[in-house]
Amino acid sequence: MAIDFGRLVQGVATGAMGQFNAEVAAKDKMKGEMIQRAGLNFYENTLPEFQKKEKIRKETYDKLVGRFDVNVAEYFGQNNFITGDPNDYKNILIQMGDDPDIKADQLKKYLEATDSSYTKRATKRFDAIKEREKTIMGLTTGDSKIGDMTAKLQIPEFEAPTETTEEVVTPAVPGSQVGPQVTEAVPEKRETKTTKLPTYEEIFGDGKEKMETRYLAMDSTERSRYKSMADNVFNRDKDTLTGDFATAKGYNEDYKKGLKDGTISDKTTRNQYIYNRWFQEQYLPSEGLTYAGGKTTESAEPEVVTNARRAINYQKSIGNDSAVQEAKDLLKSLGYDPTDYGL
Repeated sequence: MAIDFGRLVQGVATGAMGQFNAEVAAKDKMKGEMIQRAGLNFYENTLPEFQKKEKIRKETYDKLVGRFDVNVAEYFGQNNFITGDPNDYKNILIQMGDDPDIKADQLKKYLEATDSSYTKRATKRFDAIKEREKTIMGLTTGDSKIGDMTAKLQIPEFEAPTETTEEVVTPAVPGSQVGPQVTEAVPEKRETKTTKLPTYEEIFGDGKEKMETRYLAMDSTERSRYKSMADNVFNRDKDTLTGDFATAKGYNEDYKKGLKDGTISDKTTRNQYIYNRWFQEQYLPSEGLTYAGGKTTESAEPEVVTNARRAINYQKSIGNDSAVQEAKDLLKSLGYDPTDYGL
């Protein structure tokens, strides 16, 4: 019996094409749903949240201008202390202390070297949110790719400079001759000079001791260092910290109550809430720090335990399990049970 290979191939091809069309249709439907969700999320959540933060930014900036002056407000705006958080103004006042010794000349020197203003920074953020909208809307044109949104959906923060550069010109000196003495000509010399800008301490006069014990009073590098170590510790012990620990501390109940009475945003996840409470109430004190308050009170636990806690937190943050165990064993040899102190 002769086999009609042509017909067989045609049948296979027709079936494959039908399957392909079905897959394309399914992908198109999924893409359409993603576009719709992205659009709804932008207009119902992203944009209103952006507008809310911008309003708070402006209010905080204006309050600083009213209490101090525009230069002080500008410094904190440039250095990203004004983020749109309702607590920004309070935290800035706490950091500055009751009677800040503001060095007006140093502050002026800093601001003269920075090319920024509230209007410029706000315009940049507004431009970015408009780009977000264009990206969201552009998904419907067929040209945009959803993957491109990651970079485009970031709202930029101003990067505060720490140094300034200027061109220094040394004028040329013509050659001369007086009697037999000949002085050669010196050509004009141009060079770029880099100068460090005044630091927070040089401008506002915060004492070294205060800067070392208050998390919010630290510079961004130190804050990032402690935050990074805390993140590592929290992620390693997340199951415990978000489980039995959170229950024992009452964090879970507080979170539920906060959602119910509106003191906690429904956008704040349970784990985020637990982390924030743990970071401010447990981790920072274990490092001898407070979050925003003044100098820490003396710890109720023995100094040797506090020192061991700091060492353990650090070793955990870098994944050195053997050193963690060594510190615990040392505590035991000194008569302290690490479990009595949550270690």
